[in-house]
Amino acid sequence: MHKQFTLALLGISIATPLIQIAPGFALPQIATNPIVSKDFAIDRVVKIETRSGQGSGVIIKHVGNTYTILTAAHVVNNLYNLPVAITTPDRQQYSIAPSEVKIAPNSLDLATLTFQSDRNYTVAELGNSSNITRGERIFAAGFQVKSLRFYPGTVVAISHHDRDRGYGLAIGNAEILPGMSGGGLFNEAGNLIGINGKSVGTIDPNIDRSGNRDRVKPVSGLAIPIDTFTQIASKLNVEIDSRSERLRQRQTPATGSSQPTTADDFFITAQEKSQKGDYQNAIADYNRALSLNPQFEEIYFRRGIARSLTKDSQGAEADYTRAIALNPQHAEAYLHRGSTRNLLANWQGAKSDFDVAIALEPNLASAYVGRGVALCELKDRQSGLKDYDRAISIDPNNADAFTHRAFAYHQLGNNRSAVANYVAAAELYQKQGKDSKYMETVQKIKQLVKG
Repeated sequence: MHKQFTLALLGISIATPLIQIAPGFALPQIATNPIVSKDFAIDRVVKIETRSGQGSGVIIKHVGNTYTILTAAHVVNNLYNLPVAITTPDRQQYSIAPSEVKIAPNSLDLATLTFQSDRNYTVAELGNSSNITRGERIFAAGFQVKSLRFYPGTVVAISHHDRDRGYGLAIGNAEILPGMSGGGLFNEAGNLIGINGKSVGTIDPNIDRSGNRDRVKPVSGLAIPIDTFTQIASKLNVEIDSRSERLRQRQTPATGSSQPTTADDFFITAQEKSQKGDYQNAIADYNRALSLNPQFEEIYFRRGIARSLTKDSQGAEADYTRAIALNPQHAEAYLHRGSTRNLLANWQGAKSDFDVAIALEPNLASAYVGRGVALCELKDRQSGLKDYDRAISIDPNNADAFTHRAFAYHQLGNNRSAVANYVAAAELYQKQGKDSKYMETVQKIKQLVKG
C-alpha cells in the first residue's frame, strides 16, 4: 500500500516493477528482532492499556484471588475515570476500575493496580537493589505493542540520593522502548530489582550530507530501584511477603541529602537532562561527575553524544577517544567516533574506526553504513555498496542505508537502481513517522525521474 501511495504522489509510471530494477534488491519487510526469552520475565510481566497509551507492569503479590501489579505512575496517571485494561501472560484480559489504582506518594513514579482472578499467575520475587553493583548484568522486560521485549544490559550508575521521581538507576544497552515503561528490571537470578521508566536516546551514527543528526533508539535508560518501592509499600497497602523480605535481607541503605554526592549521582542527573533535551546542562553534570571520577569511561561516551547533539564534533571526537582509551572493547565508541570523523571529513580515520567496530560487533548495521559513507568518499564506491548491502541484510528497516545506497548508485550513473532505493527509503521514513526525511527523499526521487 505504501509503495502505490508513494508512486501515486509522485505521478511516476514505471513499466518494470520496482523490485526488479536493481539486482538483488527487494522492498523491505518490517523486521522482527530476535528477543531472548526468559521464564522469569515472560510469566510475570503484563501489558497495561489506558486511554492515554500503553505500558507494562510486573505481578508482585498474590493473596487469594487478588493480584497486585507494580508499574510506573505515568503509565496510569491519566485515566479520565475509565478502566485500565491489562493482558496477563496467558493472554487473558482484565478490566481494572480506577479505584483499584494507587499512586505512590511524594511524586515517586510508581503505582500499583489490583485485579481479581482464579487463575494461577507467577509472582516476581523482589530483589535487593542496594546490593547492585556497577557493571552488573541486568535484563529489561516490557511490552512494545503486542510483543514482550527482553533486552540484556548492564548497570551503569547507582544513586543513593532521593532522585527526581525515584529514578536512581542508570542502565546501559538495554533498550527501554515505548510501551516498556513500568516493566521490570531483573537481575541474573530472576529477581525484580527495579521498574523501568525513562529512555535516554543515543544519536543516529549515520549522517546525511548536511551533517544533520537524529536521536534514535534508546540504548540506555533510567529505572527506579525496587528498594524505593519497598520503603513506601505500606502506603500503597502492599505488605511485602516474607520470602521476598528474606531475599532482600533488609540491607537497604539510607537515602537523602546526608549521603555524599558521587560521580554516579551526577551521571544520573546528566542522563535526566539529556532525556529532556537539555544537553548543555547535561554536559555540565558530566563534567562534575568526571571531577569526582576521571576514570568513569561511560561518562566520556555519553558526554560525547551530548556534544555531538550540540554540534561540537571536535569535542565529541575527543570524548570518544578517551572512552576508547579506557575501554578498547567499546564498539559503540568506535562507531560514534567513526561517524564524527565522517562529519569532520576524516574519511580514512572514520573507516579505521568502523573496521574496529565491525570486528568487535559483526552485526552492527550502522557501522557498515558509516563505513560505506567513508568508502564512497574515498572513491571506492563498489566496496561502499557492499557495505550498504550488508547493513540492509542485517537491518531491513534501516532507511538511511537505502538512502546512502541510492546516492552511491546515482554517483555510478545507475539512476534506475537509485530510484528503487530512494523509494524503499521513502516508504520506511513514512512508516517510521520521519516526515521531513520522507519529503526530502520524495524530492530526490522527483529530481531523478525528471532528469
